[in-house]
Amino acid sequence: MSHFLRLLIVAGALLPSVVFAESTTTRITATIVASSCQGAISTNGQRGASGMIDFGVINPKLRAAPVETFSLILTEYSGGEIGCSAFDAYAQTYAFATLTFGDLSHQQLDSQGVITRYEDGSASPIRVRVSPTNSEARFSRASGPGFVTQENNILLYPVDFASRGQFDFQASLENVEAAKAGKFTGTLTLTLIYR
Repeated sequence: MSHFLRLLIVAGALLPSVVFAESTTTRITATIVASSCQGAISTNGQRGASGMIDFGVINPKLRAAPVETFSLILTEYSGGEIGCSAFDAYAQTYAFATLTFGDLSHQQLDSQGVITRYEDGSASPIRVRVSPTNSEARFSRASGPGFVTQENNILLYPVDFASRGQFDFQASLENVEAAKAGKFTGTLTLTLIYR
């Protein structure tokens, strides 16, 4: 039996080898994106401004409270061109980028908008209503008032729009006629979520 096995091995070695070759091409592509975006608030068309919206001096008996515009500008590095490629990777999985207003303290917003306080820290009746002006923006709650409130504080943007890096808003004042004379301030945190 061992002779037969040896013969097969020798016979196998003497047979011409047949090789089947098949050619395939593998194409490899990749997109290099920024790992994060830098955000800044642009007011009155001035990029790199302090991030402060100033309504100026208001006398409600002489004129209506002004409306101010501002933008959240995203770049890949400080002073870079507007836009952020980090969304290109995010778009592989998600269709929308999420912009959330307010912080974890839940003391920046109420049902009327951004809460303001007088210089002495006391509560002010004035509220700042922030509304998106880009047609691509939509609130996560369709039944909301159309401006940012504590319950209506999440905006969704298509990822391709978000990658362009500019989100525009309008800020208006409410309850000015009920306010006492003096300076007031409010704070609003904007958090843009993408993975």
